[in-house]
Amino acid sequence: MKVHVHVSRVRKSVIGPLLVAGIGHSVVRIRLDDDMDALRDELLHDHPHGVIKRGSATTQDAARWIRHYLDGGADPDFEAVLPERGFYTRVWRRLRRIPHGQVRTYGAIAKALRRPGAARAVGQACGKNPLPLLYPCHRVVAADLSLGGFAGGIEMKRTLLELEGARFKR
Repeated sequence: MKVHVHVSRVRKSVIGPLLVAGIGHSVVRIRLDDDMDALRDELLHDHPHGVIKRGSATTQDAARWIRHYLDGGADPDFEAVLPERGFYTRVWRRLRRIPHGQVRTYGAIAKALRRPGAARAVGQACGKNPLPLLYPCHRVVAADLSLGGFAGGIEMKRTLLELEGARFKR
């Protein structure tokens, strides 16, 4: 069965261009760059019979929310679908609980999930997050409040945290 995956672009933002992919009324992926080939590979991995199409009302609305957030507005708020990946999915859902402008450490997230020794696994989950910004992995920092890693790069993470007024080790 063919699945229609719609893609919209955010051409200009404080962190550069972005891609938003959706199926039906849900967003399924956000790429923190404009690499359509990489997005296509990711989407076809998750949806082998997918057909990539131009943006839909859903992805265009999500792109507007993201632009609003990146212009200093409230967190993005739209319907999304997380893949079921066990511990990773639990981490991603926990990220939604980190308030705008605040940070949590990888260890604190692991402890909140009752896996106190799993800080490194939390970092790996953040690196595989298919919906950054919506599930804000940029708000997770190292134990000493230094930035740690980020799929979009450290400068992008710094920009996002500064945009939110978060306190972290510069």
